[in-house]
Amino acid sequence: MKRQFDNIRNILVVRLGAMGDIVHVIPAVKNLRRVFPAAYIAWLVEDKVKDLVEALPEIDEVIVFPRKKWQTAIRHPYKYFKILSEIGTFVRKLREREYDIAFDFHGNFKSGLLTYVSSAGTRVGFSKGYGKEFNFVFTNVRIKPQQRKMHRIDKYFSLLEGMGIKACYQRPAFSISDNDCHYVDDFISRNRLHERPIAIIHPGTSIFGKFKRWSHENYAVLADRLIKEMNYSVVFTWSEPEHNLVKHILSLMQYHATIACRTASVKQLIALLQRAHLFIGGDTGPTHLASCMGIPTIAIFGPKDPAIYAPFDKNALVVRKEIPCSPCEKRACDHITCISSITPDDVFQAVLELAKLPLAFGVK
Repeated sequence: MKRQFDNIRNILVVRLGAMGDIVHVIPAVKNLRRVFPAAYIAWLVEDKVKDLVEALPEIDEVIVFPRKKWQTAIRHPYKYFKILSEIGTFVRKLREREYDIAFDFHGNFKSGLLTYVSSAGTRVGFSKGYGKEFNFVFTNVRIKPQQRKMHRIDKYFSLLEGMGIKACYQRPAFSISDNDCHYVDDFISRNRLHERPIAIIHPGTSIFGKFKRWSHENYAVLADRLIKEMNYSVVFTWSEPEHNLVKHILSLMQYHATIACRTASVKQLIALLQRAHLFIGGDTGPTHLASCMGIPTIAIFGPKDPAIYAPFDKNALVVRKEIPCSPCEKRACDHITCISSITPDDVFQAVLELAKLPLAFGVK
């Protein structure tokens, strides 16, 4: 393997989004940095989650694919010339590094096309049947994972192992600025949250994943029990569309909980998560982020298969119900029994069970 990669100087990583998927690719990237300590590693990512990739010390350059900007602009014909000019500039930038090897961890048509456009000499991706939208036609090295059903992290490792790179799991480390840390410290201090252990609850999901949300009433009951029975300071995190959701949960509670400060970037969210002793959330990006940081995490799962999508770290527990129609890959459902049948007591018992695990609640 050493002779095979003696000439590797420039590496391109392609995983465009979303947050949870980015988190699952990070261990593979850490292995790339371990094997190629002197290589220049760039990551091609969509604008929405670029902050997360920018926080990784293993990455030398973040190349932003401005999908949201271009999608918005394409509705206005008078902007077409400008878009074409920007696309030309983007392609030239993508090619100027002359990558020796590119790893397409995303595995769909868009990522495959971008990997091909990079003109990398070796373009590594998944073989036919393991990606989407004919992604395999854009790669020239196609890796077949050992099995179809495997955790996403193991699937991403298979691209490395197919190239002779032995991969192992390590928690990521993030580089967070002093300003972001001070911003969060000020929030913690002003609300006197440091006086008790902090439990962060993230009740939202993206609009796209709204069907995976646990109910407001359940989160309110759970938060009250964490405060009353375990003496936690409970903090609810949110993104812009979820602020009213969090306010509604607080209105249903008997005890006082705190709405988190606005996190203007993923880096500020990381700085806040670093203060947590417990994290509870659904099958969504912040849950995977908290778990990969080693924070004791409870993940409330509905339709998705935890064997594929669950938090990977040993300090995480999944709460779900075994019902005949779950897991599934549906994007909509008229009953969502898989998520609605989970009770606050189910999740609270998981918190108690998590506390018994070795190293759990030992992050601080």
